[in-house]
Amino acid sequence: MAPVNLKAATKVYCSLLFNHIAPSPCTLCGQSESGALCVDCLHLLARLSVPACRCGLPHGNEQPAEADAVPPLCGRCIRQPPPFSASQAPLQYSFPIDALITRYKHRADLTVERALAPLLAETPLPWADTDAVCPLPVHWRRRWRRGFDQGHHLARLMGQYWQRPVLPALVRQRATASQQGLSRRQRQRNLRQAFHCQHPVAGLRLILVDDVMTTGSSARAAAQCLLDHGAEDVRVWTLARTLPPSLA
Repeated sequence: MAPVNLKAATKVYCSLLFNHIAPSPCTLCGQSESGALCVDCLHLLARLSVPACRCGLPHGNEQPAEADAVPPLCGRCIRQPPPFSASQAPLQYSFPIDALITRYKHRADLTVERALAPLLAETPLPWADTDAVCPLPVHWRRRWRRGFDQGHHLARLMGQYWQRPVLPALVRQRATASQQGLSRRQRQRNLRQAFHCQHPVAGLRLILVDDVMTTGSSARAAAQCLLDHGAEDVRVWTLARTLPPSLA
């Protein structure tokens, strides 16, 4: 069992307790007293349209002829199909969600979770045949430093909204370097054998949950690990998706 950083953990749980007993203003502008994002700040969030490519990138103005039609693949997915069968994110990783996620992930700021709760509660289960929700984990050392694992928190929250059990099937068995600033090839090399499956997943249809997808390297590695251990299907849901300049 990984050691517990009591100072960091105490900070997280005190923040959680305070958020439940004290009203708070809008997380961004400070004007609302609802504890959530106000209407004006909600309008600043850049929404992503669906359907999207298998990797989660939108197709610009191109839409399938029918609502349930399978959207076309982007060039990268044609050349190198991801192991997961679909990916979806409600928001583009741009201001202000990028700032909110940074506070959530690196400062264990749970006011962000509370602020986004109304938006997340309205997010429908993207794939009805899902058996369980699986968080994309951080390494225990990173979790120890932060006292927080944003993937587990998001998976727990979305599991409640989607009425699906949370299955923490994966552990990150190797402490990898930060993915920020690495090229796609460096990210792939960095994540080799990074994940280990600690629970039976044979025959299950799973949704991997994380905060942000950038190149998709972490999601690819995690999905491949689950499939190698017998999962029937893996899809990916992230709160936000980084778009290349051509689509941003």
